[in-house]
Amino acid sequence: MGMAVLDEAQRRRRQSVYEFLDATKPARAQALRWCETAREMRRIDGDMKEAAQLLRGALSCVKDYASVYRTWIAMEMDGGGGVGVARWLFEEWGTVCAKDGNLRKDDDGTTADEYGDYWCAYLAFELRHGDARRARTVAARAVKTCPHDASLRDTVELRLRDAIEIEQQRRHRSGLLRTAKKWLSNVEQSRGCSSLVPRPPQGYQRLLSG
Repeated sequence: MGMAVLDEAQRRRRQSVYEFLDATKPARAQALRWCETAREMRRIDGDMKEAAQLLRGALSCVKDYASVYRTWIAMEMDGGGGVGVARWLFEEWGTVCAKDGNLRKDDDGTTADEYGDYWCAYLAFELRHGDARRARTVAARAVKTCPHDASLRDTVELRLRDAIEIEQQRRHRSGLLRTAKKWLSNVEQSRGCSSLVPRPPQGYQRLLSG
């Protein structure tokens, strides 16, 4: 999937956003301009080679490195290096967060919201593109790294629980479908002899209504 091309109206709206951020959050505005340039370079070149070099340069120049990593990861997932490269970038992003003194208070060990946002983003990535084992590992690391962040712990536990429930429901429905197909096959084979027609499997009506 290629990168979207902005029309003139979209460019003007984006420029207005940048001007607003310049006045309110200059660090974020600077990071977003680097990211916009990288996306444009990716669109022109058709690959990530030059864009990745530009984003690497941005990380050494901007304070809002989180925006750069988010953009870079999204670009790698959109026809770039894929899950493997994106996961590597998440790990690098986490290392930068761990070294950022502004995200952790040495006196009580509390962490800033940006660190929690990183762990939530990483967990969401693994829940979407990884597997349960990887997601649990990221969740455990998040809680261990930010032990005083009750909000992060609750968010991580909730997202994991919801993901597990959804996966269990998917597997249960998949099992019902396999059983229903087998039952329908038996019905076809027993057609014409009502005494041999098997009973529908448990949950079959619920499957039809769901």
